[in-house]
Formats: sequence, C-alpha cells, structure tokens
Amino acid sequence: MKLTVLACASGLGLSSLEAQTLPQVVERALQVYPSIQTANAKAQAAQSDIARARSAHQPQIGVTAYGNQYGSGSIPSSLGRTTISPTAKLNLWSGGKIEAEAQRAEALTKAAEQQRDGTLEDVAQQASEAYLNWDKTADLYSLSVRNLNSHRETLDDIQKISQVDTGRRIDYEQALVRMENASLALQQRKADLAQAMQKLRRFWAEDMDARPVGLEAALAENGVLGQIPMSLAQAVQRVTDDLPSIAQYKAQVVAAEAAVRMAKGQYWPTVDAAMSRQYNTNTLRFETFTQLQVNAPVFNGGATSASVEAAQGQLRAAQFALEEARLLAREKAALAWQEWASAQSRAGVGSTQSDVGDKVVEGYQNASRSAMGVAIKSMMKPRVTVVVESAQLMSQLMLASANWQFAAEVTFFDSVTEGLLDLSSNRPDMLVVEMSMPRAQQEKTLQALENFNNRGRAPLSVVLVTEEKDLLSKHTSGTTNSIQVVSGPMSPIWMHAYLTGVVASCQI
Repeated sequence: MKLTVLACASGLGLSSLEAQTLPQVVERALQVYPSIQTANAKAQAAQSDIARARSAHQPQIGVTAYGNQYGSGSIPSSLGRTTISPTAKLNLWSGGKIEAEAQRAEALTKAAEQQRDGTLEDVAQQASEAYLNWDKTADLYSLSVRNLNSHRETLDDIQKISQVDTGRRIDYEQALVRMENASLALQQRKADLAQAMQKLRRFWAEDMDARPVGLEAALAENGVLGQIPMSLAQAVQRVTDDLPSIAQYKAQVVAAEAAVRMAKGQYWPTVDAAMSRQYNTNTLRFETFTQLQVNAPVFNGGATSASVEAAQGQLRAAQFALEEARLLAREKAALAWQEWASAQSRAGVGSTQSDVGDKVVEGYQNASRSAMGVAIKSMMKPRVTVVVESAQLMSQLMLASANWQFAAEVTFFDSVTEGLLDLSSNRPDMLVVEMSMPRAQQEKTLQALENFNNRGRAPLSVVLVTEEKDLLSKHTSGTTNSIQVVSGPMSPIWMHAYLTGVVASCQI
C-alpha cells in the first residue's frame, strides 16, 4: 500500500520537478502502464454486469409484429393482414435466483476492483524496484571506476619499482592481471547499468538523467519507503484481509456463495405476470390478454442437484484459495522483512569493509611509493639537460664531460629553441641554461620557461646562468619558484660542481 501512497504524494507536490524522481516514475507507471489499463477495463466490464443481473427485476416490454395470410386468401377484416401486439412481462417470484445472480455480479465486480488495486501495487513495486536497481547499479559502476583507478595507480608505482629492481617484475605482472580484471569488472558494471536503465524505460520512456535524484527523501525515516516495521511480528500483523491480493479471493468466496444460492433457486417455481394484445376468436377483435404464469420444476434428470453440487465445490475451492492467499501474503511479508533486515546488516558490514579496503589501498600505495622513492634515489640516474649557445663553452664542456664519472644522464644542446622543443617529448629532471644572448632574448627565454611550468603539470626545476644582475623570475604569489637565476659566467668547473651536488641530493 505504501507504493500507491507514494504515487499519490507525487501527484500533489512533485510535478514541477524536472528530473525523474522515484515518486514521478511511479506516478507515470500508474497512469500509462498497459496491465493497469487492462485491469481497469475488466473492472468496468464487471460493473456493467451488475446492471444486467438486476434488470431481471424490471418489467420486460416488447412489441411483436405479425404478417397474416390464409390459404383461401380470405382474411377477416377484424384481423387484417398485419398485426402489432405489445407484450409485457414482470417476474413476481424467482426463488431467489435473480437476487443471487445480482449479488454474484457485485462480488465479482469487487474481485475485479481488488485485482485492479493489486495490479496497481505490483506495477508500483516493479517501478520502484527498477528505480532502486538503477541507483544500485550506478553506485556499483562508480565503485568499479574507483577500483580501476586504484589498480592503475598501484600498477604505475610497481612499474616504476620494477624498472629499477628487476626482481620485482613478477609483482608488476600480478598487478597488471589485477588491473585487467578490474577493467573487465568495470565493463560488466557498465553493461549492468545500461540494462537497469533499459528496464526502467518500461515505466519512464523520456530522457533520463545520469544518476537517480531525490532518493534520500523517499528513503528517510519519515519517507514513504522509510516506514519499515521494527520487527518481524509487526510486519506480519500488517497483513490483513484488506490487502488487495487477499480481498480479491475474499470477494470470489462471496461470489461462489451467491452461485450456490442461484443453483438452489432452481428447485423453486417461478411466478411471472404477462400481458399482451391478442385476437379473441369469440369476440372477433383484439383484446388485452393477461396471464399469471407459474413454472414449477418436477423432474429434470438430476440437473439441478448436479448444479448445486458443482456450485458448492466451487465454493470450497474459493475458500481454500482464500486461505492460501492469506498464507502466501504473510510469508511474502515475512521474507521481505527478513531480506530487508539482512540487507541492512550487509550494508553496515560492507561499508566497514569498504573503509578498511580504502585504508589498505592507501597504506599499500604509500608503502610502495616510499620503497619506490628509496629505490629511485639509490639506483636511478637524474636526467639533466644543459643548453649552451656559446660554441667555445660548448666545446669545453663536451671535452670535460668525457672524464666525468657521474651517476647522471647529461644531454647537451647548443640552441635554446632546440632545448625547449625537446622538453615536450623528453622531459628531464632538471634544465640548466647558459644565457649569453642579449637581455631582450633572455627575458623571452625566461617567459617561455615560466609559461611551460604554468601548463598544469609539476613545475620543471630550471637554473638560468646569466651575467645580468636584475633578471628575476616572475612567479605566482604564494607558490614556490622553480626557476632560479644564478650569476655567471658558466664554466666546466662550475658545471662539475653543480652536477656533483645534484647527484648527492638525489641519493639522500
């Protein structure tokens, strides 16, 4: 019954919302779903049958027309070639058959109406379940996305570790398999979400949002779906004969009792008063002819007794069906309440496990990144790009670098433009630029490097060696400046000392 109330509430105050909320979906389903239209048509047809049954109490009036012709060809003038005779008949006593048939029609009408109410409940429940399933699959899809992202981050960490520690290659392979499984799970959740939305379209054919909205209000304690009995006994006590699935069978029992009275009424005579206009051969004219008709059954081969026994058998069957409906309704309510209680418990445990899982993943990533940091600092070589436009200084550095024994990868460029272009494809850990060009060109180079660092990625550590005294880097207030300006000139001895410090800092 809650679901029907939910639909009524949606019609009162939620019609102005743009998004499809749960009450709106239920309301739309109760208005246009085909099975509800079928149940309404059946209830209307049963209602019409009551008038048909009670019409037997009313006078039956008709007109009979005759075309007269004798073999001799001579027709009395008092008779004429055509005769029109009105007839009227009124039942005075039927042994209770007419009233029993009317009561049976009323009971069947009530059964049809209860069946319609049961159909409303079923459709409302199906629409609500489809909406809630949509919300569940959307949450599961979001969790799958988070799960895949966590596996991808872990895989990236392990890949970096395995690059410097080849013994951890098997860890990388296992992490890769886990990430592929997470990707497959994501695809399955995506398909489940599409199927859930397709099922919901049975009740809501218009465009749908990406996620359900307004569920918190419906599921709150004072919401329609939040009013759950506190115990199993309270849930079972709410199952009464007013429930549509039970009231329908109860009405069928009443109809079966009326059918028994109809069958027993065949034992009794029927009394009718009939009136017609007929030709009186004595007076040779048409006169009103009135009859009192009594029809009493004497012997019909046991047909009446068989009809009574058949009706009584149908009555017993209806009574047993009513008892079964009560048992099934109580069982359904008990199972639903137990499933709800179990779901509440599982939800609590699942939330705890999810929190623990998040902490485990975070701890594992922190541990792996810590190990990765130690491994990288001890084993990986820093990559340094050096840009020198002075041809003489470049030749001196190239000659001196042949004797350097550094745990570092040093790449030389003789053009600032070439060095900047290389940053997009081969990003180093550090950039050193010797600027001996005119001041205007130095300022443009500084601006280009600042623009590169402001593109959203982690800023690149840059050292500019110049003899200009007031060439300072402009940077955003409150942030660490990653571009340092060092007084020149640059020399092979200066570069050797600088790279020595870089290697030492990376191994700390």
